[in-house]
Amino acid sequence: MSRSRILVADNHRNVREVMTNLLDLLDIEVVPCSGGEEVLQMVECDEYDAVISDVVMPEMGGLDLVARLREKRPGLPVIMMSSYASESLEEEARSKGAIGLVSKPFKLEAVTRLLEAAGVDFARPA
Repeated sequence: MSRSRILVADNHRNVREVMTNLLDLLDIEVVPCSGGEEVLQMVECDEYDAVISDVVMPEMGGLDLVARLREKRPGLPVIMMSSYASESLEEEARSKGAIGLVSKPFKLEAVTRLLEAAGVDFARPA
């Protein structure tokens, strides 16, 4: 089985690194992106198993990114992340087509639950 590949979009490098480290524990290959436009370019050039994107980013926010990805890659699962997670924000993200919303700081159980919902293959942590 080949490793799953996920695009991780956040304008903060340290957040991308934390999510990369977490996904590395699950044996998932991460392709970091600094924003939504970069994600859109990447999905034009290659295949990915999912996208994890911050909600708030300059230029193109995560909710707009989800809507654009639904047009370009309707079957590509998208998981949103936010420091300001709330029930209403999760509902809005789901209404745009996201699988769900994970809160920052990340909890492994919350991330794995959403990865399962997205159909992403990963190694179970010991």
